Amino acid sequence: MIFATRLFMCRSSEHLFKFKYSTMASSASNVDERMLKASRRIVPVLSTSKYKGQDGRIGIFGGSAEYTGAPFFAALSALRVGADLAHVFCTKDAGVPIKSFSPEPIVHPVLDQHDAVKQIKPWLDRLHVIVIGPGLGREEKVFKVIADVIVICRDLKKPLIIDADGLFLITQKPELVKEYPGLILTPNAMEFSRLAKAFLEKSIQPAPVAKISDVKHLADVIGKNVVVLHKGAKDVIVDGHKGTETLSCGTSGSPRRCGGQGDLLSGALAVFYWWALSAGPSECALSPAMTASYAASRLTRECNAAAFKIKQRSMLTTDMIEFIQPVFAKLFETHVYK
Repeated sequence: MIFATRLFMCRSSEHLFKFKYSTMASSASNVDERMLKASRRIVPVLSTSKYKGQDGRIGIFGGSAEYTGAPFFAALSALRVGADLAHVFCTKDAGVPIKSFSPEPIVHPVLDQHDAVKQIKPWLDRLHVIVIGPGLGREEKVFKVIADVIVICRDLKKPLIIDADGLFLITQKPELVKEYPGLILTPNAMEFSRLAKAFLEKSIQPAPVAKISDVKHLADVIGKNVVVLHKGAKDVIVDGHKGTETLSCGTSGSPRRCGGQGDLLSGALAVFYWWALSAGPSECALSPAMTASYAASRLTRECNAAAFKIKQRSMLTTDMIEFIQPVFAKLFETHVYK
């Protein structure tokens, strides 16, 4: 279920919301259908006239000795959603394990090398969207490289998604993302609490469903081109434009909380973000970042529900990834390919 607000902030206990295209309150189902239609419009049609890379070249920055699954999940999810290419930039120790999982992602084990930034910089121009955080770890040496990468991405106006340990980095250096031109943050409850302390100087206890006003405040403080997707029992999605839109996605998932679901979301989100930007604002019900965030949230939740129906307590993120194709087809596909 999805809700939207415009021009004012709704209390979380209320179910009356204004939608962008109407001065009257829209029902949850109507808003949900409008967002689904907008999400379908941004999905590019497959064509033999396209070249490899046109539908998405995604860069995942993450992967360390301890955490090799997270960047793999993000990259594979991006590819399953429809990206043509997914690059993983990881530490040396993570390179071989990630390559052994699958030949599909392109792996660059450079994050802890002395000339990491020099090796990474030429690739940034070629990538459409950057994801920072899955399995990144918290080594100071790697954080310094990532901070330099964010500065370069800002200069390039590169669409950026930050999750997991990438969020921890920006709590240490908030100036890295202030007024970033095209940023989506995807915190869970604990990560949001840390962000609130760093950016708002406010203590917020982690909760299954975030207060819309708190998420909105964070987005406003970081910048006008920032979207925050707070993951929880209901995903709360807000932008940094004061007084504009807020979405709340409560589509049923499952009670299973296996690790890696957020990595699936970040990889899918990167692809939807590129597609929304390519389609242009006229095809999006809200901004490209908001439309992409809704699409990724909805896809992740429905993959969770579909996989849980079969696997129950044994469900893993790899099971969810296997459901990306049928769930995507049900939600977003408008063409039948033979």
